[in-house]
Amino acid sequence: MLVADLVGSIYEAALDPNLWRPFVERIEAVYPDLTIMLFSHESRDTAAELNVVVNYPEAALRDYAAYYFSNSPFVDFVPRNRIGLPTRTETIISEAELFRTEHYNDFMRPHRLGHHGTGMVLEREPQGWTSLSFADRVNDEARRDHQMVLLGLLAPHLRRALKLRRTLIEAQSAAMAPRAVFDGWTHAAFVLDRDGRVATMNRRAELLVAQDDGITLNRFGRPQSFDDKSSRALDDAIAACRALPDGVVHKDTGPVGVMLPRRRRGSPFHAMLWPVASAEFGLPAAVGQVLLVLSDPDDTPPDAVAWIARRFGLSPAEERLAGEIVAGVPLNEAAERLGIQLSTARTRLKTVQAKTGCRRQLDLVRLAMSVPSIRRS
Repeated sequence: MLVADLVGSIYEAALDPNLWRPFVERIEAVYPDLTIMLFSHESRDTAAELNVVVNYPEAALRDYAAYYFSNSPFVDFVPRNRIGLPTRTETIISEAELFRTEHYNDFMRPHRLGHHGTGMVLEREPQGWTSLSFADRVNDEARRDHQMVLLGLLAPHLRRALKLRRTLIEAQSAAMAPRAVFDGWTHAAFVLDRDGRVATMNRRAELLVAQDDGITLNRFGRPQSFDDKSSRALDDAIAACRALPDGVVHKDTGPVGVMLPRRRRGSPFHAMLWPVASAEFGLPAAVGQVLLVLSDPDDTPPDAVAWIARRFGLSPAEERLAGEIVAGVPLNEAAERLGIQLSTARTRLKTVQAKTGCRRQLDLVRLAMSVPSIRRS
């Protein structure tokens, strides 16, 4: 239960950096008086946005950032340490050697920092690295053995969370305009990596996850329903979508989709999925990526469809079909709801796509969600 709790906290912190502190404090509750340091260094300088410490004096942190990171034997070891491998401090430098260093005598000893430590490097990139380390003033072997086991269990989750954090930062800085459009979509949208974990999501999706109404993220960062049957159906749909070439959907049903019930009153969400191997949403091209869009039938954007119809000269019948597609209704179901043959719906959809320049149904949905004049507050 401890590990499950900590793993859940890790993925929450990946999306909200303010939650790294509760994660670190939860560890300290297991090991009272333990000094804990979650440090991110950028170009050998500490990065303030990911520096979370417990039982580490503020004066020591200032001295470390100002000078003592430059002569730390532990910092020097980072390039040689395997990523995600828990390590004891004595394997980095022996106690006798440490006692002869400036770092120990002028920094660790005056600030009363323990040197009986364990830790690991979580990520190492050209622009910097991140580590998590523990230190005690007393050498309690049983306690340190327990810490090594815990670090080993948390390592893969911490690495994934930091990769997600870095991906979000890079996506936002590399493509601010596309990201702004993505955030402005009227539907909740998630981009999933090849393992089904969330690589990024828009603001509507973040709000939906926070509400825990129809969808949430599990401890592995994968979307799930509160209903086990719906979660399995969503997993199957993601796997089926991932197996399709980029942009290809079934000719009869359109996008891969499932219905997700809500905890509260209201119509189920329509979950639509498309393969997106091409570079989109500020993310690099990668095989196996999936776009998951959740539409709310009780809150569809009819004004957007009306705008598209006026802008591209859609007939009333074409506008009605476009409205069903934008609402996440599969093509065969849309044909039934509109009282037309499936073959007629296919022909009509091709006409809509030709008029709007939308090669895929996904492009039509994206067009409707991106119309600036109709976004609701």
